[in-house]
Amino acid sequence: MGNHFRLCRLQILSSNVDLNDFHSGTPYHIMFGPDVCGNDAHVQLIFSYKGKNLPMKKKFPLANDDLTHLYTLLLKSDKRYEILIDGKKEREGKLEEDWDFLPPKKIKDPAVSKPKNWDDREYIDDVDDKKPDDWDKPEHIKDPDAKKPEDWDEDVDELWQMRKFP
Repeated sequence: MGNHFRLCRLQILSSNVDLNDFHSGTPYHIMFGPDVCGNDAHVQLIFSYKGKNLPMKKKFPLANDDLTHLYTLLLKSDKRYEILIDGKKEREGKLEEDWDFLPPKKIKDPAVSKPKNWDDREYIDDVDDKKPDDWDKPEHIKDPDAKKPEDWDEDVDELWQMRKFP
């Protein structure tokens, strides 16, 4: 007896597709479900966008067992998605982060490189830095909201002083 594995994958098609001529090359909008090719077994979620098929950036492995599983895809209006297997959330994220719908914000130019004498320190002390001559910064400042308590008795409690902050 050999192993038997049957897959059912959902494909969302446009309304003008002739289902009598449906084949692996038939254009689709979304392809979702388990995919097994040789030793590669993963959950596949591909969007067709502007004539290109966009697979998930990171592979999502299938459960390694002989059981039947229910795969659920939730696409949300806030551009997020969830993938549930047997009702349990297994993957979630943002569509724009996990697929290449948009071109990258920055494209590295291979001809440009950092100068050899570049200093990578986040902060660099300025050895010539000094405070201006008219610098007036007290060590502590008074709390503008501080008020002398109504029951304060200077004969008993001494002279009241406003609270100060460093």
